[in-house]
Amino acid sequence: MDEIDSKEYEIGKPERLFQLTTLLLSSTKGFTKGEILRLIPAYAKEFREGDKNESLNRKFERDKATLDHTGIKIDTFIPPHEGENNQTTLYIIRPDTFHWPKDLKLTSRQQALLKLAAEAWAGGSLSGPANKAVTKLKALGVVGGDSDIVGIAPRISNHEASFKDLNNAISDKQVVQFEYRNPKTNEILTRTVHPWLLKRISGQWLVVGHCELRGTTRNFMLRRIVSSVTKKSATEYIAPTPEVLEQATRELEDLAQNQIAILKIKPNTEAWFHFEMDLAANSNAGKVEIHYHDIYVLAEEIREYADQIQVVKPEALTQLVRAGFERVANLHG
Repeated sequence: MDEIDSKEYEIGKPERLFQLTTLLLSSTKGFTKGEILRLIPAYAKEFREGDKNESLNRKFERDKATLDHTGIKIDTFIPPHEGENNQTTLYIIRPDTFHWPKDLKLTSRQQALLKLAAEAWAGGSLSGPANKAVTKLKALGVVGGDSDIVGIAPRISNHEASFKDLNNAISDKQVVQFEYRNPKTNEILTRTVHPWLLKRISGQWLVVGHCELRGTTRNFMLRRIVSSVTKKSATEYIAPTPEVLEQATRELEDLAQNQIAILKIKPNTEAWFHFEMDLAANSNAGKVEIHYHDIYVLAEEIREYADQIQVVKPEALTQLVRAGFERVANLHG
């Protein structure tokens, strides 16, 4: 592997490569080198109009080589009406060439990390510099107002306070301890966990790992962690085999897939718009099917909308929603 300039990496090479890839995917017309150096914030801050920009040109060539080395193909061509004028060479990444190499193989852990990255980026917002770049592109007419690049979002939105500590513990293979509230009894117990994976299921973040209290694989919803996450340095970390990690992930996904609630929602209410995506795909006379991982969390969510939602099934969900309303009534009676 080619040696990487550590200083260059620290000042934003991954972000620069991301910007370059995004730009070259955004148009079917392509961009000249001058346009690229002006439009991409990571280049534009070094670009000097009228200068040869030799250092910046070398950086651009290194970035092209890096992308090529990772399997991202940048095509170049000269427009027919320009003859052999290489000053008008256009650069583009064609969507039909932007795919995983055929011989690429990922381990279970790598696949899990990719899933986590995809989930973390979904639904966020572009950074300030990226938003400026998109605005410039729209002004030039090279991308439309509904460009797909606006959906690329490097941000984890609304994650729980314990997310960062757990994520670091997974990276460092570090045993952790925290206080956890049981959803059925409201009892708070101290849990010592060997964390393996952070996973987002049905809108909720969970950490999967080996639980010392139960002596087996367990998952814990981050919203139920009621203390800070502390490290247990003296405890030896139990790492999962790829098979165990794959099975734990599959069981989580299967659970949410197999647990279905049917709700009846009043049209044009706050709840109606909250579940709009599901209604569009699964609605039947105002009814919607919801796949859920945790019935207690779903009950809490439904209670937020009061009489806007009626639970059709399961009966256990109806009882939980009713019990929650009764507790509130008793407290304020």
